[in-house]
Amino acid sequence: MNSRRFFYDFGRAIYHVDSFYDEFAKQCNVSSALLWVLYALNDGNAHTQIEISNDWELPKTTVNTVIKELQQNKYVELVPIRGKRREMSIVLTESGKKYADNILSKLYKKEAEVYKNLDLKDSEIVSELEKIAKKLKEGN
Repeated sequence: MNSRRFFYDFGRAIYHVDSFYDEFAKQCNVSSALLWVLYALNDGNAHTQIEISNDWELPKTTVNTVIKELQQNKYVELVPIRGKRREMSIVLTESGKKYADNILSKLYKKEAEVYKNLDLKDSEIVSELEKIAKKLKEGN
């Protein structure tokens, strides 16, 4: 296989995975951006908008809009970070955790089914994908 064929097949596979998540978001009547922000926040850790934007490659304005919506619905709290003037830590409230679990529980179940049937070591897959992403971005 040459590089052109590899990246053709790779891109197609990535977009098939991505379309699964887009379709899942539609079925839950939420935007893809909201799905990914909830996914990020539902790991039990506090995050900043910048972290979510960078980690998930979401535009900062999109993350800000989603966080404001979640805040209006009392699903998140913004907590000042000591020593940082403008950055806030975003934490799911109890109702936010229930909201996220309600949306994400079916997704987590589907991911667990797929995960247990992987032939390759999961750490190898993630590591290789991260290497590919990093190398593709070099020089941009």
